[in-house]
Amino acid sequence: MNQIDINSWERKEHFEFFKDFKEPFFGIVADINCTNAYKLCKENQVSFFSYYLHKSLKTVNEIEEFKYRIDGDKIIIYDKIHAAATIGRPDNTFAFTFIEYIDDFKEFNIKLQAEIKRVQQTPGLFLYQDKTRKDVIHYSSTPWLKFKGLTHARNHTNGDSTPLIVFGKLHEDNGNFKMPVAVNAHHALMDAYHVSQYYKKFEEELNAF
Repeated sequence: MNQIDINSWERKEHFEFFKDFKEPFFGIVADINCTNAYKLCKENQVSFFSYYLHKSLKTVNEIEEFKYRIDGDKIIIYDKIHAAATIGRPDNTFAFTFIEYIDDFKEFNIKLQAEIKRVQQTPGLFLYQDKTRKDVIHYSSTPWLKFKGLTHARNHTNGDSTPLIVFGKLHEDNGNFKMPVAVNAHHALMDAYHVSQYYKKFEEELNAF
């Protein structure tokens, strides 16, 4: 974990302009082409959710701006970003849970499947202890909905600067499989350019094998 020297940072003025906004988050929704990734998962009987969550975490860990967090009057850069994800249950409720990012997909998937099983057998909303940790991305998935826009329920008073990423319904489009992905991020820490880099790299990661 390191700290940005705000005074020498090229985005100092942007940070100071946006940091005190009542709503400093901006959101973008874009379709991701995941044709090869989906076919690979089907052929190998691998959870598509596990695969794209792992690839998304790999991507955010490669883009420095997604590792920035505001801590009081400081900006912290975390070494590794994990997932604080919503996991659904058969009764259509969900829980918030923590999923550690591990480079090796097989190991990551084993732990993720164990966590999904735990959530589905355990009541409660928060199933991880440190709800205040900032070295995460808040993830959700709505596989029943092909959305074109998305907003979040947020507490504007807690100083949160953690990005949120939501995956939508996989759908076929002219022979390709696509999935809407919504990214909401704190404008004091990043701009649309950095979000566009996430989309580009995420799509490349999904289909590179």
